[in-house]
Amino acid sequence: MMTKLRERTAIIMWFVILAFVGLIVVEWGADYSGTSTGRGTDVVGSINGEQVSYRLFQQALQNAARLRRQEGGETDQLVGEVWQALVSEVLLRQEVHRLGIEITDEELAFYARNSPPDVVRELSAFQRDGEFDLELYQQIFSDEATVREQRPFIAQVERMIHQQLIARRLQALLAETARVTPQEVRQHYEDRNERATVEYAFVPVSTVPAGGVTVTDEDLRARYEERESDFLHPEQIQVIYVLMPRQPSDADSAEVAEEILRLRREIVEAGADFGDMASAMSDDEGTAENGGDLGLFGRGSMVPEFEEAAFALAPGEVSQPVQTTYGWHLIKVEERPAAPPGEEERIRARHLLLKHRASPQTEDEILERAEALAAAAAEGGLRQAALSEGLEVREAGWIGRGGSLPGVTGGGTGWVVGRLFDSELGEQSPVGSTEAGYFVAELTGRRPEGVLPLEEVRPQLESSVRRLKRSEIAGEKLLLVREAVQAGEGFAEAVAAAGLEVRTGGPFARMDFVPGVGRGGEFAGAAFALEAGQVSDIVVQGNGAYLLHLTEKTTIDEAAFEEERAVVEAELLQTRRAESLQVWYAQIYENADIEDNRHQFYSNF
Repeated sequence: MMTKLRERTAIIMWFVILAFVGLIVVEWGADYSGTSTGRGTDVVGSINGEQVSYRLFQQALQNAARLRRQEGGETDQLVGEVWQALVSEVLLRQEVHRLGIEITDEELAFYARNSPPDVVRELSAFQRDGEFDLELYQQIFSDEATVREQRPFIAQVERMIHQQLIARRLQALLAETARVTPQEVRQHYEDRNERATVEYAFVPVSTVPAGGVTVTDEDLRARYEERESDFLHPEQIQVIYVLMPRQPSDADSAEVAEEILRLRREIVEAGADFGDMASAMSDDEGTAENGGDLGLFGRGSMVPEFEEAAFALAPGEVSQPVQTTYGWHLIKVEERPAAPPGEEERIRARHLLLKHRASPQTEDEILERAEALAAAAAEGGLRQAALSEGLEVREAGWIGRGGSLPGVTGGGTGWVVGRLFDSELGEQSPVGSTEAGYFVAELTGRRPEGVLPLEEVRPQLESSVRRLKRSEIAGEKLLLVREAVQAGEGFAEAVAAAGLEVRTGGPFARMDFVPGVGRGGEFAGAAFALEAGQVSDIVVQGNGAYLLHLTEKTTIDEAAFEEERAVVEAELLQTRRAESLQVWYAQIYENADIEDNRHQFYSNF
């Protein structure tokens, strides 16, 4: 028995390495507080005064990367994920301490022995015939020597159980604040089980010319005040920047052209295998691993220059170098199968791509220019420095914390936004580098959280108000239909007399998606407010105006409701409890004093 247990030790230890699935950071407590050097140079951040040292943050990041590498994750993304996990864990631990929630050693020992987490139950070391075997698992507690040998694994299990028990205690505390009234239970059941069927007429907004509607400042002001909550924004900064693209020089382009010719000679004259050459040399990451294989494709699938060259080749032929916006290509057609009658011809081909790219020398020259620009900007500001060099200054607009520079491809600009958030107006960033090129940024403005000013949202407000007015005008055509129906004319006849089409919808519940209309909204509200045979007021929603005639409404079965009441109440209560947990955490996060210095340590988070 003990021999078999020791054979499973490798599996168990691998679990110890990777089991931070819910414990992405190492250990909590005093171990996670870094000691400041006095200048903050060793502190990645702090949460309510609890400092996180670079050493320990890096350790957590490396642990996360070890697992993520198996999933193809990016390290720069992990910096953000580990930080957010760390902040959440610290805030929760601090709140647990404040609330006096404790888990005793006896509880931990009991649950560790008798109720391990699901991730442990799934380990093959503890399964028999495909099922978790508690007796097999409990062998690790069989004697002092085995416990000592398996102590790292047991400690990890206890950490996970500790978090699970803490979460349950928190949920239990918060559950006491969640309440559901009988009226809410009934309304929830009605929303899911009542059904309405309607026939309706629709006049699209497109029937009203956009130029035929006038939008006044009073209209905009009224709409702005009505939708003020939609325009809330967090603390933001305003940034300008100069980007120096990684553009190849003429000499670089000539060098790539010569290189593609050399590769063609190796393939055509020296007999090198095209697929092997593409795998080794092609810059097309999507096809290089498959030897440049593009599969079967027809005309219109590729850029014109590529397509023209490819369809001019016979099977087995290799093209002359072909230049497109992507770079220089070599193309080899593998197959030209006969096209079935009525279908266009397709070919199977491979390609090798060498992208237009700057040489190391050109890269150095661009970097030197960027560094010279940064030095000049530090003296007289970025705008003046860019003007002297004839460079374009780009307006990044308002950016929230954690944002990035718009218009700079390749990512990796979040660090500069974080740095400028902690800078004074007029300060510049160091030279930054992304796939797009080198850049220098400057902080030009700052504003606290609040409501976006009317002028900033004027274009979208004007579009919204204009569409609303056009829909209301479109709805005027339906007024005559409504009046005719109220006067006794049949709905279908009145709609036809107005030159419109009768459409049908339903049966649908309040939050169901109605084809051609959408989900919920004014349309559903109007339908359920009617009694059978009644016609609605004009409803403006989405892209036009509607007039509804209720043909049938199915109310709930009272007996079925009484039978299901307890289940519905439990479901609704569970939802409320989850919401209360989210609100509770959001309030803790909002009130927390979080200092984020990641930009001082990581340039691409």
